[in-house]
Amino acid sequence: MWYAVHVKDGDEAKTESFVESALPKELYVRCFHLTRSRRKKYGGQWQTVREKLLPGYVFIATDHPEAVYRELKKLPKPRMLGADAWASILEKKESDLMERLADTEGEIGLSRVRVDSDGNVEFLSGPLRKVGDMVRKVDLHRRVAEVETDILGGRVLYLGIEIEK
Repeated sequence: MWYAVHVKDGDEAKTESFVESALPKELYVRCFHLTRSRRKKYGGQWQTVREKLLPGYVFIATDHPEAVYRELKKLPKPRMLGADAWASILEKKESDLMERLADTEGEIGLSRVRVDSDGNVEFLSGPLRKVGDMVRKVDLHRRVAEVETDILGGRVLYLGIEIEK
């Protein structure tokens, strides 16, 4: 299961370090934030860039979410998270979806797609191949696919694609 902690955007790495030093290691597997790879055009050339997928969210992978919650409650909240932070346990279907999309480091890579002569998009490889039925739109110009999810109250995830010629 995943435990989601909402923090100030930009404080993800600091929060990860704090959680890793404050929580007993037997309570969690890893603490991370999600990143995605996508293609952007700079100076007429397509470049692969890495961006935060959900800015302001840190995830704790754990088999003991209630114990993690109790330990986090003991910590001085303003020091760790800030006054407006909150945390919640992701539902099993939400954490299962994110496990399918992300690798062990929390990175969601590019998906290779092909467009047939009728304009239909086929997912050849990458994370979108596993969740193709959840894609609501593919923007070939911006090279992103919109994936509709129930994560954190219903989010649309914009994942990167690479078009195969």
